[in-house]
This record gives sequence, structure tokens and C-alpha cells, in this order.
Amino acid sequence: MKSVRNLILTIIFVILFAVFLEKAPEFLNGYWQRILNLIAINAILALSLNLIYGITGMFSLGHAGFMAIGAYVSALLVLSPAQKSAMWILEDIYPFLLNVNAPFVVSLILAGLAAAFFGLLVALPVLRLGGDYLGIATLGFAEIIRILITNMAPLTNGSLGLKGIPAYTTLFMSWGCLGIVLLCTVCMLKSNFGGVLRAVRDDEVAAKMMGINTFKIKVLAFTLGCFGGGLGGALMGNLITTIDPKMFMITQTYNILMIIVVGGLGSVTGSIIGSFLVTTMLEWLRFVENPITIFNINIPGIPGMRMVIFSLLLIMVIIFRREGIMGMREFSWDIFFPKRKIKDFESKTETVLELQDVKLKFGGLSAIENLNMKIRHWEIVGLIGPNGAGKTSAFNVISGFYKPTSGTIKFLGKSIGGLSPDKVCQAGMSRTFQNIRLFGNETVLQNVMIGSRIRQKYHWWMSLLPFVFTDVIKEDAEVRAQAMNLLDQLGLDAFADEKASSLPYGAQRRLEIARALATKPRFLLLDEPAAGMNPQESEELMKFIRRLRDEFDLTILLIEHDMKVVMNVCDYIHVLDQGVHIAEGTPEEIKSNPKVIEAYLGAGASEGSAA
Repeated sequence: MKSVRNLILTIIFVILFAVFLEKAPEFLNGYWQRILNLIAINAILALSLNLIYGITGMFSLGHAGFMAIGAYVSALLVLSPAQKSAMWILEDIYPFLLNVNAPFVVSLILAGLAAAFFGLLVALPVLRLGGDYLGIATLGFAEIIRILITNMAPLTNGSLGLKGIPAYTTLFMSWGCLGIVLLCTVCMLKSNFGGVLRAVRDDEVAAKMMGINTFKIKVLAFTLGCFGGGLGGALMGNLITTIDPKMFMITQTYNILMIIVVGGLGSVTGSIIGSFLVTTMLEWLRFVENPITIFNINIPGIPGMRMVIFSLLLIMVIIFRREGIMGMREFSWDIFFPKRKIKDFESKTETVLELQDVKLKFGGLSAIENLNMKIRHWEIVGLIGPNGAGKTSAFNVISGFYKPTSGTIKFLGKSIGGLSPDKVCQAGMSRTFQNIRLFGNETVLQNVMIGSRIRQKYHWWMSLLPFVFTDVIKEDAEVRAQAMNLLDQLGLDAFADEKASSLPYGAQRRLEIARALATKPRFLLLDEPAAGMNPQESEELMKFIRRLRDEFDLTILLIEHDMKVVMNVCDYIHVLDQGVHIAEGTPEEIKSNPKVIEAYLGAGASEGSAA
């Protein structure tokens, strides 16, 4: 029902915007119509570079080169033979190009394909590099293209450029192309392939372990992004009606990067918003370069001042909104239809999580068999058993990574069996993993702050004017302070600005706990939190887990092999063996249970240690 509602609202918006474009020439002069065209073209360029950089994580500085390819290919196809004969005066045009002519739409497609072809040729050798090296290599490619255009006069007319290009880029053409690019991008990113792109960006090694050919994926994403660069360049050439090699210097790529940074790396919506803001601000600020009279005081115009002011505004955005206006979020009609909040607990004896006859099977293998479990509010509950007992499988079923074969899972009185992990998290449940999963290229502080984003209250449109909606700045500052407080509680504050991947194993384990807490969960799943910790760190962890329960009003379920931690922290314990629930009770009852001693604890159970 919600998807139908959103589709109807989207269609209505598209129709209204199409009517606006139809009527625009009646109330907008040529100058503002050009700005509207530039917004659409810059949005196409930003989306294409964001696909490469923000979504797939490849730092590329060669977009200006692909724009040049697209602009020249389109121009050569739409110019008439008479124009070509008159324009090539330094050297004669190649004969096979003289009579080549094509419709504008065909020229746009071929311009994109030509840019994509050269993008593929560049990607195959260059994408084996990474980070800054990739940026330098693509920057070099863009400069090579510009020099070739300057020197290949029979093909490009050299430094004289091409003039008199038909002005085929209308409002409907530019915004229509943006609509098609936007639709294709959104559909791709909402598919499983979009998740693969983001997996390559976030953790390439983990992506490889899931069977993904990361090099192939990066080549494909780079090539698709180059197609968008060529398309944007072609539209730009047919809007300005004149092109030359100097138009496609590195500053063109910087302008697109600026749009992406302002809007938000990895955000499709951010690319559109960033294009609108950057394009209009750069044009509007031109008045500061002209003489201004304020209270009879004449201020002479200063050439280049608009870029100084715009740079200051950009710095302020980076300081107060480092992740950009949208961050990695996207626009959704759902923001106008707020969800009902979950009611607070009326008492601390209410059942928070209940599993009834839960089974999990993989083909003929039974990982969990008829698991029944009831966990009440404010309890710290342990889930123990030998390796292969099904403990992690139970966690994965509860947190949404696996769909139970049968049975019901209720959280806060509502069924969550089969919900995706993000929906489970939004409902108020967070977890850590047996194998640590961190955003390795982000700092320790950013890892924790990322966990807070799903709980932030302000709407995206408020962040457009943070000095008007001051709660935006205030809430971001609070999130940063809360993240630092969590790091301080776990002894990680000294590593706040370090990359998460650079931390030692034990510190990474604690960071994962801090990130889970940042989502402000009502229920916390801890998968072997003491793994990799020395005895002193385990002692501190026990105190910390109890403090978490008390200070954050949490219910906690943990898997742990360190029986000292389990017996001293847990109020209640469940025991699994080969997927079967064999016992439950208080720590004292579990230590003396014959079935548990035989299956897991061994003869030393009375001393509180695992066999």
C-alpha cells in the first residue's frame, strides 16, 4: 500500500514539473532558462561521478575528459557538412566525417557510448590501482584527452574548437535526460546489484569472500559513470553552442566533485540537491563582482570574489555537515507520513523477546530445532553451548539475517520473523557479530556516529538552512558528543580520529559494541563480546555490560564462551546443543545441570570455567 502511495505521489510530482517546464518560457527569461538547463546537466554529471566515487568508492578525477569526448562526438554528429567545411581552416577535416550527420537524440546516445568505451579502456589497467593513485591516473587521462583534442585538428579543429553547434538542448531535453538517468540509477541502486556496489565500497575483502568479482564490478560501475559523463558533456555542448579544449580542464571535475560533496557522497538525492544549490549559488553570487552601492558607499566589483564567498560557504558546509546535506540518505515520501512510535514499557517485567517453536533448516540440515525462549525487560540473558550448537544461527534469525523456517518471533509484542535486518534495527534491536564487521575506511568516531543516524529527528530539508533551523547543528553536535561519550566509556576516545581498520583486534571488538549502542536500541545482541580480550579487559567488560543495562535501560542477550563473563553477568541462561534447546535457568542452576555439564561445561563447571 505504501509503495502504491509513493508511486502515485511521484507521478503527480512528475506531471506538475512537466507542466512547469512547459510554461517556463512564458515567465522565465533566457538567462534563467539556461540556469535550469545547467542544473539538469550538472545533476547528470554529479550522478555519474557519484556512481563511481560515492557509491562504488573509486576516487576518480578524470570526468572532464569523458565530458570532452561526449561533447565533441555529439557536435561532430549534429554539425552540418556546410558548417564543417567552413569551420576547419587550419587543416582539412577527415573526409569520412564531413558528411556524417545524425539526429540529436542519436548523437547523445553515441556520445555516451563513446565515453563509456574509452572509460572501459582506461578502467581495465587503471582500476587495479586504488585510492590516491587511481585519482592521479584518471587525472592524467583527462589531461591526455585535452591535449589530443588540441592537437588532432583534422578530427577536432584543434585549439579553435567548434562553434555554431545547434542549440538542441532545451528544457525538456535536459530534464528528460536527467529523468531517464535518475530512474535508471534509482532502479539499479534499489536492486541487489546496487547492494553489491555498496559492498565493494564498504568492504572489498568481505565482498570477495561473498563471491563477488570486485574488479569486474568496479570496471562496470566506472564504465557506466563514464557514459553519464559523455551524455552530460554532449548536452553541455549543445546548450552553449561552442566548445574548445580549454572548457574541459580539471576545474570541470572539481565543480562536479563540489556538487557531490555538498549534496552527500553516495546519495542520489544529494546529487540533485547539490546541483541545484551549487549552480544557482555560483550564478547568484555574480553580483558581488559588480560595483555595489550600500548607504551611499560605493564598493567596486572584485573579479573572482564570488568564488571566494562560495568557497567559504562550502567550508562551512564541510565543518557543520561533513557528510553533506543528505549524507547517504535518500528522499522518500515517507517523511510526510510519520510512523507511530512504539509505546514505552509499562513495567520492567514485560516480555521483550519471545521465540515460539522456531526452526531453521538449510536443506536437510537442521540448525535450530523448536527453540522456545522468553526474555523479559532489563534482563541480561546468556546463550551458550559448544561450537556448532546453533547460537549464531539463533542470533541471525532474531536479527533478521535468516528467515525462520517455521515458528514465531515477537519483539515488543509484534512479529519480526522474516523482517530484514534494517527493519529489525529500526524496531529497536541492534547487534554485534562474531566476525567483526566495521566500516574500515571510516574513523572510529564516524563508525559510531553512523549508528546514530537512524535515530536523528530533523528532516532533510532543515539541513538546507542550518542557521535557520538551528536544531540541525545542535543535534549533529549532540550526536558527536554522544559518540565520543560511548568511545570514552569503552576506552576508545584516544583512537577517535584513527581508521577503524587500524585498531587492534580487542579495540575493534569494543568499537563494534559502541556502534551498536549508537543506534539507541531497546534490545542488544552481543555475539562473543569478550573474544580477543585479556582477563583484565574481560573484567572491565563485565562491569560495562551491567552498566549498559542500568544506564541505557537495555535488555541484553549475549553469546559467550568465557564462562566467567557469562556466570557473573547473566541473570538467566539458555543452553543449546546441536540446535536443540537442552536447558535454561539461573547461572547456579545451569552450573549444576547434568545435561549442560555433559554437553558443554565439563567437570570444572562448579569453578565457573568452560571445558
